[in-house]
Amino acid sequence: MLIAKITESDFFGGEPQYIDDDARYNVRGVMTDGEGNIAMMKIENSEYYKLPGGSIEITETPDNAFLREVSEETGYPAELIGYLGWIEEHKFKRKFCMVSHCYVAKKTSDKCDTATLEHSEERLGYKIEWMPYDEAVAKLKALSADCKEYQMNFVLKRELLILDKAKEFIVKE
Repeated sequence: MLIAKITESDFFGGEPQYIDDDARYNVRGVMTDGEGNIAMMKIENSEYYKLPGGSIEITETPDNAFLREVSEETGYPAELIGYLGWIEEHKFKRKFCMVSHCYVAKKTSDKCDTATLEHSEERLGYKIEWMPYDEAVAKLKALSADCKEYQMNFVLKRELLILDKAKEFIVKE
């Protein structure tokens, strides 16, 4: 189920423009601790936060890719709670489309292994921060209101859409 199509028009006005070819497929989502807190990835070299996620490898299903990405970025094993749908990000200025399959997962252990970050994630200083759902939404909304960075506009809108869609799963805990 399509959650949303994000385009430059969401931030800069004008008519939406879509990229019909050459999409990159990713996974993104919410990992909860079972007590109402969610894992947010703090980008230490900026003020931004994002949800765990990343690329789908050629041999993976989106489900398996999300569980792998959550484990790599947070250090915690997890189980899937639900599939939310997908979000398309059409970055016409860059002639690029990204499709993110979106999930909700729950950590299955309090034992945290060392996160296995990619070089770019290490360079940006990714660190896990657990916070209540409402705090995560408030932080992202505040950042989104003042965002002037092309790429981060897309990231923040995507993350807020995912959190909104995931709320029903988190409230059930």
